[in-house]
Amino acid sequence: MKRKKIVLALVAAGLCAGALPAHAAAGDADRIAQLEKQLKMLQEQVEAMKKSAATSQEVADLRDQVAAQGKEAVVAGDIPNSFRIPGSDTSIHIYGVAEMNMIHEFKGDNSGSDYSTFAPSIPLNGSTNASRQGQTYLHGRTSRIGIEGMTPTPYGQAMFKVEGDFNNDPRTGNSAVTGDVKNISTQQQTNSYDFRLRHAYLQVGPWLIGQTWSTFMDVDNTPETVDFNGPIGSTFLRQPQIRYTYTTPKYGNFSAAVENSASYVLAKNTNLTPNAYEASTAGFSRVPDLVVRWDKPYDWGSMSLRAVSHELRVNGTLYDLNTNGTNANTSRRGFGLAASGQIKTVGDDFISWIVTGGNGIGRYFNYIEGAVYNRDSNNIEMERTAGLVLGYQHKVSDQLRLNFVYGTQKTYNNSYTDYAYAHASDLGDTVNRRVSQFHIGGFYSPIKVMDLGLEYIYGKRETILGNDGNMSRINFLARYNLN
Repeated sequence: MKRKKIVLALVAAGLCAGALPAHAAAGDADRIAQLEKQLKMLQEQVEAMKKSAATSQEVADLRDQVAAQGKEAVVAGDIPNSFRIPGSDTSIHIYGVAEMNMIHEFKGDNSGSDYSTFAPSIPLNGSTNASRQGQTYLHGRTSRIGIEGMTPTPYGQAMFKVEGDFNNDPRTGNSAVTGDVKNISTQQQTNSYDFRLRHAYLQVGPWLIGQTWSTFMDVDNTPETVDFNGPIGSTFLRQPQIRYTYTTPKYGNFSAAVENSASYVLAKNTNLTPNAYEASTAGFSRVPDLVVRWDKPYDWGSMSLRAVSHELRVNGTLYDLNTNGTNANTSRRGFGLAASGQIKTVGDDFISWIVTGGNGIGRYFNYIEGAVYNRDSNNIEMERTAGLVLGYQHKVSDQLRLNFVYGTQKTYNNSYTDYAYAHASDLGDTVNRRVSQFHIGGFYSPIKVMDLGLEYIYGKRETILGNDGNMSRINFLARYNLN
């Protein structure tokens, strides 16, 4: 009996030694020290076995159990909830969400533009889509999967991330629910959607190279919403970039980036769609966009300041109904500024705020057209816009949080609006004077890996011609969070 107790104690010790503890991710030196400690423990067990009266069979059983435990052990990695690839220093973290959204439109039908709210195209009163009310639809295409890794190098930790979702109709390539017979065909039987790239980048020390959120966007201070697009009035943009960040403990973080440039300029071209202003195929960019940024945390919250400059260029031949073609070759630089932050209030509650504005800011604003080509003057007219986002999160408990969010943006009079007035029949109602949205809702987490979200959204849109429209909907979400 005594011999069996000794053997069982040694087996327990061996099993405990079979895997590194969770805190082994502290670094290579800590891992080596831990391995040396485990080796010493195993040597002590061997010596104890020799001194005990254990039989050779009992010793063999102990070795088999320790070996089996070692094969099954998963070593914790350097990223939270990650594991280390056997035989390497690389940590891998697999994550994702499986979710379903259920939307009911009380007023207006925006499903031809996007399944989630797309306030700049809220149907105008008197239009066919404005009279379509009460539509309900469900989907799971915002489910996503991602993988990220980390490996220590002489230059610091080398990291990568690749993430995608399925919010992409395989027949139209857009996120609309209706509006095209192809959108309807997608839902006819299988509701199959294409995988869509969200993030793909590597990071070594202060350098980030690849596709992720624009440096001009403040992800951390964007208020949480159930709606996938979130509030209007700020930046919502992912794109390829090269970013350098200089970190200081006292003065905050300073970032500079060159990012993908897309010269999005409206123009009329009868070779495409007669009498319609569309993003010109003559759009042309010679240099990447430039973004600078400063961030700093404080005891009371956080603060961020950002600036962007990008090229708007048209270089090519444009056709209209009255000419054989106009050779367009001109450019201007658009620019934008933004400030944002977070203010802690009572308990775990906080206020989020974002102010954004610029001239010809284009796709760095969610969402305006940004610029139009003036054929008469061979000039690019740039839209002047400003926006505000305010959010308040009240944390009722660890399981329940409530969000109150307001977003608005306004277009100011300048040469861009003058051009839109002069071409009102084709362009007037596509240029918004003001767009606003309210989001009231929250998330309940009955268990750690699950979120249930419910949100009411009201939005209003007014064009520079004085026409308006509004929308009203409710959005329910059920989500499982992987790792």
